[in-house]
Amino acid sequence: MKNENRKGKGEVGYISYMKKKELLFALGLFLAAAAVFVTGLALNDWNKGNVFTIAAAVLIIPMARFLTQFILLLPFKSVSEEIAAEVEQAATGGSIIYADNVIASTEKAMQLSFIVITSDKVFGYTGREKEDAAKCREYLSSTLRRRGYDFKVTVTDDKAKFLNMLKSSDSAAGIRFENEEAKQRFDETRSALCRDLESIMV
Repeated sequence: MKNENRKGKGEVGYISYMKKKELLFALGLFLAAAAVFVTGLALNDWNKGNVFTIAAAVLIIPMARFLTQFILLLPFKSVSEEIAAEVEQAATGGSIIYADNVIASTEKAMQLSFIVITSDKVFGYTGREKEDAAKCREYLSSTLRRRGYDFKVTVTDDKAKFLNMLKSSDSAAGIRFENEEAKQRFDETRSALCRDLESIMV
């Protein structure tokens, strides 16, 4: 049975969902490690030199990973349903919309509240005052160029400007292809682009 509360990358509420998930997993593993460690002490005359101590230490490793992910996501917030509705309404036919995006470069994690893929462009909206739109654009653009894409990337921190760009963009749904093979290449390129974008999202 599908979990209705589960959120995937690009869905509204993903950041909130992941923060709760990572924290719960970290706490669960910490409690499990503590229980195993104390059990080992109780069974070995309070001597920590036993196999239970090793087992507890092993549990700490994944706990640290979940905790690190939680700390990474902590400064970021999910977008509101209202803004998501505005973006969906502004986007032209055939656009692919990703919400609640946190992308991680080698230097830092950055929030792009929305990434929208049109026929030949990628639009981003930071939605966060502390975010540097120019750095987000530079990272996103250089990453896509290295992976062989010729999509123009534009990122802004101005919501009105972002919505206007979406409204005036070319409709992917309205493209007329010479043949079925050209349409297939177009669809495959956008699908590959989505996979590559998701690979740099936290």
